[in-house]
Amino acid sequence: MYIALEGIDTAGKSTQIELLKKDFPEAIFIKEPGFTEIGKKLREIIFHENISKKTELFLFLADRAETIEKMVKPNYNKLIISDRSVISGIAYAMEWFDFDMLVNLNKFATDSIFPNYVIILKLEKEELQKRLNQKEHDNIEKRGIDYLLKIQQNIINTCNRLEIPYLLLDASKSVEEINFRIKKAISGLIK
Repeated sequence: MYIALEGIDTAGKSTQIELLKKDFPEAIFIKEPGFTEIGKKLREIIFHENISKKTELFLFLADRAETIEKMVKPNYNKLIISDRSVISGIAYAMEWFDFDMLVNLNKFATDSIFPNYVIILKLEKEELQKRLNQKEHDNIEKRGIDYLLKIQQNIINTCNRLEIPYLLLDASKSVEEINFRIKKAISGLIK
């Protein structure tokens, strides 16, 4: 079972992933971008270099291809929990590129391996603003609140268009409540 945890920057994905590592110690945990050795180098370029949108797209695809090949394929019969996936990859890129083209490029990069289930942490505008004000911004976050809210909707739309089942959670709830809901969902899926 390949499960992706999705949401825009500051939604709490990393916090929940750390809790899930304790809840599901047998699971394989991955993240995009930057999980593999090559991915770490690509992540640095993506978030800190001044690159074109097309270059950014191809670097994300290269990272995703490497992660699928090195981590997902060899462990596909196990529980895999990913901090981001092809879903957010498409959601961010569809601001500049055609959806169908992005799906095809991602199918090529992943050998058509997409998550079986997605958990989306959703933020309202006020909460997003509050969280962004508490940190330094990377290249993606510098695009602004309205951009991030549009990406959040793109994540939901991408799941719908790809017909991937998902659970939508209010990311402003307590860490414990969100963790309880995620654990319950994952436990139900792997029974």
